[in-house]
Amino acid sequence: MPVYAINFRREAFQQQLRRARERAVRLGLWVLYFGALGVVLGLYGLNCASLSERTSRIERQVARLRQQSAGDANWRPKPEDVMRVSLYLRDPRLWQARLTRLPQLLPPNAKLTALQFNPDNVSGSADAKLMLTGELRAGGGDRMQAVMEFVNTLARDSVFASGYSNVRLVTTRANASGDGAEFVVECR
Repeated sequence: MPVYAINFRREAFQQQLRRARERAVRLGLWVLYFGALGVVLGLYGLNCASLSERTSRIERQVARLRQQSAGDANWRPKPEDVMRVSLYLRDPRLWQARLTRLPQLLPPNAKLTALQFNPDNVSGSADAKLMLTGELRAGGGDRMQAVMEFVNTLARDSVFASGYSNVRLVTTRANASGDGAEFVVECR
């Protein structure tokens, strides 16, 4: 029995392994390419189905609205509906003017710490309120008088108070430092 064996076909064996690896890599690339192509085409198919379903739904809605509008040609909105819509239409311009005016009305010894619109989350702009929370330093004077003067200034200002019938002081509290007051103003 021989102690060792010499493989005279080693080069042929290595060449056969290299070809087998190349075939496996080519097969893997082929599967990867066509698999990715299948996924992409499948996604296009799903998108097409979704788009056609949505298009048919919108077409049904348009047809239903055309039938309704043909029968309701004499529809007139109620006056309160017209008022509510006009409030929503003028609201952005009013808020811009109101918020631009607020720093001009604020005394130099006061600062706002919070501004909340509709904190109770009430539907309808006529019922919504604005809450101003802040601090005011009296500078040696009467704290309550300084706060009330600020509230009266807000109530008298035509730009800020437009749309609000009631601007009032809800709460006030003395600061720990002694010469300041924290306040909450409600605009309704």
